[in-house]
Amino acid sequence: MLARSFAFLLLVAAALADNSGAHSGAFYFVLAAGPVIVVSGLMTFGDLAEARGLEREVVLGAQGILTFLTLALVVVVGSGPGPLLDAPMPVLGVSALGACLGIFVVQAVLGLVGRVLAAARHPVGLYARAGEEFATAEHIGL
Repeated sequence: MLARSFAFLLLVAAALADNSGAHSGAFYFVLAAGPVIVVSGLMTFGDLAEARGLEREVVLGAQGILTFLTLALVVVVGSGPGPLLDAPMPVLGVSALGACLGIFVVQAVLGLVGRVLAAARHPVGLYARAGEEFATAEHIGL
């Protein structure tokens, strides 16, 4: 998740740099985001290989697919005029950058949903009375 957050920050920095007129800086921010997104996707698929539970597998699979979709969009953004011309990003690049940022938001929401679903499946731990053993809700009839 840290790699995904870092990639998000790099893309936000690219958008801000392009908006402020530092077009070559925006290009280099997008260029730096590419390898970070690749690492994020590989980490997601590594977590998917170790995942237990259907909810976690579905969430991690969707996040992995969205990560590689983001990588394809970053390639579209980076295929603009480049730093030599010092021209602003084309309209397609700006739209792809916005889509990348939107995909990162969707991935964050998916991560939260996955955590909520995983927490809902765990039994609630309760103490029946002071001094007694730890019991789950099923043991005391809740």
